[in-house]
Amino acid sequence: MKHFIVYSHGFGVDRTDRGLLADISASMPGYEHILFDYNDINPENNELTVNPFQEQVKRLNTILSTLDDGEEKVIDIVAHSQGSIVAALANLDNVRRVICLAPPDNVSVERIAGRFRNAAGSKIDLEGVSKIVRRDGSITIVPKAYWESARPLNVMQLYNNLAQRVKTIFIIANEDDVLGITNFDNTTESIDLEQISGDHNFNGEARPGLIKRVSELLN
Repeated sequence: MKHFIVYSHGFGVDRTDRGLLADISASMPGYEHILFDYNDINPENNELTVNPFQEQVKRLNTILSTLDDGEEKVIDIVAHSQGSIVAALANLDNVRRVICLAPPDNVSVERIAGRFRNAAGSKIDLEGVSKIVRRDGSITIVPKAYWESARPLNVMQLYNNLAQRVKTIFIIANEDDVLGITNFDNTTESIDLEQISGDHNFNGEARPGLIKRVSELLN
């Protein structure tokens, strides 16, 4: 029986999630790994355009629907950061479990914009097109439609609804340098909450431990 792992990456990155999801998938041979992009990428100018949540959910639903061929299989989702919210919005009828890595406890437009507002060369315009210059020199374009899609989302309600449909595990990064301290007191008890040491992307020494735990949860 095939075991598919579908990966749901975070905000403003490609399918590898700055190497995090690529490392997880590479560490687990024997599984069928599916990594794909929520965003539109132009490699010629090192530019990425962030799509609204509706388009991201559509892409995840399309991937999941291609696996719904009636054959016996296991499908799990590994989501990182904002990819957890996309997974919570998707059609998960054929999914066994969702593992959310460093999930955000809100999707505050002001917090997201504020994180990049002072970055050299960046311009934040919540009513127009924002341009974010990343530390690696790449450009992230954020259209007004993305901000508009984020504002009405009730993240806690989405997570609780997710847990009613599919087994849900949160792995929280204790030293999250992007989200800071997150609070999931208002989530249902059916969500398994785990904490491990690491920054938002589980870099450095934290990554092997994270990969080991994800592997255990997927068995």
